[in-house]
Amino acid sequence: MMYVMVDEFQDLNDMQYELANILSNYHKNLFVVGDPDQTIYSWRGANINYIINFDKNHEDTKTIILNKNYRSSKDILDASNSLIKNNKNRIKKDLISVKGKNIKTLYNHAKTQREEAEWITKQIKSLISSGKKYNEIAILYRAHYVSRTLEEIFIRNKIPYTIYSGIEFYKRKEIKDILSYLRMIVYGDDLSFQRIINEPRRNFGNKRMSFVKEYAELHNCSMYNALKENLDDNIIKTTRANEFVDLIEKYRKIYKEMNFSDVLSSILEESGYEAMLRLAGEDSRLDNLAELKQSIFEYEKSTGEINYLEDYLQNIALFTNADKEYEKDSIKMMTIHSAKGLEFPYVFVCELNEGVFPNKHIRTESELEEERRLAYVAYTRAENILFLSDAEGKNYDGTFRYPSRFIFNINKDFLEYTVELDEQLVDDATSFINDSEEKISPPKVMFNVGDFVRHKLLGIGKILEVRDDIYSYVIKFNNSKTERNISFKTFLEKV
Repeated sequence: MMYVMVDEFQDLNDMQYELANILSNYHKNLFVVGDPDQTIYSWRGANINYIINFDKNHEDTKTIILNKNYRSSKDILDASNSLIKNNKNRIKKDLISVKGKNIKTLYNHAKTQREEAEWITKQIKSLISSGKKYNEIAILYRAHYVSRTLEEIFIRNKIPYTIYSGIEFYKRKEIKDILSYLRMIVYGDDLSFQRIINEPRRNFGNKRMSFVKEYAELHNCSMYNALKENLDDNIIKTTRANEFVDLIEKYRKIYKEMNFSDVLSSILEESGYEAMLRLAGEDSRLDNLAELKQSIFEYEKSTGEINYLEDYLQNIALFTNADKEYEKDSIKMMTIHSAKGLEFPYVFVCELNEGVFPNKHIRTESELEEERRLAYVAYTRAENILFLSDAEGKNYDGTFRYPSRFIFNINKDFLEYTVELDEQLVDDATSFINDSEEKISPPKVMFNVGDFVRHKLLGIGKILEVRDDIYSYVIKFNNSKTERNISFKTFLEKV
């Protein structure tokens, strides 16, 4: 091929990068377009270093920085540029708006998640009353489980919304499953029974379900009672239905003396449901269940000392039974990954809390920088006004909720604070962030190329290369035929 052009070069994985090089190898005419500040797909194999080091890996390259931005106002870009400058592994550039100034990026810190959702709702109502349309508004979040509180508030306020690339919180399978367990304890209804008798697997298939259903119809009883009356029948004996009945009966006797957040936690553990998801690596579903625990924790706090599981189930019936019609003029709700490449006049980025955004599973500096790039992508989706928000308080597991470093990373001159942050909160959050960054900071390089070192098991070897990108040395050991990658963290003694 005479000429090869590759778009979205920052998202290339190893195989795609190799293919681009092979296709352009003869004529050396390779033209690539990309923005390293928008590399957010490393979990799909994207390697930011391919675009960062393009000029080092290809001879006679010319880099043209296109930094004029026709989408966002100067205020939005000031905040976004200020954020992304905190990343070390990037090509230095600032986006420049051709639209000029509009309104400063608004940041609201709420006392609870519900207050945060109510503040967002208030801002939306203000936009609508000023002539804006719902479909001009987007709400972006780090993960789908974040949508729960907002959905509840929107339903109560009759605000139309559509969730993109996802399912409404109370319609997600794992949420419906666990609420069905709670309903079984209180009501024992047939719909809940049919949903969870085989979740997790209890060898209770269609044939046995039909048997129980026919017995229930014949004896005018619930399917659950039909099962209890037939546990010794040969068709049921070979299943684990007795374990299910034992579980439901156990909590029917004691649930009124327990906090129902404890009932939920016990059911998740004793039913094997949570273990099933962990075994399958279903992290997003586990996050949704954690958010359900959080919602119950909040409900218990809001209703005082006396809490009844029946009242909670009636309260959420409004959301679980909501048969929402999708309207063309509705707010768009989606994860930030789903929003990449899109733009909206008014953007809300919510739950900017440590442990949510950045994600609590961050283990390395490169992962943290990708989270920051994800925040940058979120902020730069906005055309006219960007709204940022978080909420303090405690999670169901007792941990405190701090504002995200992706708020503190922005120069205060570029934010309009709706409330002034408490000094103690800022100090505590800063301390928490500093501690977490210390844990993920890369280990120091202790040796140079050419040094001879001793490894406890592999013996003496020579350092051939220092790999800063993967935090390791390439070492040729005397007793080994091949080179080995040895982590910077490994104890080595200079010879």
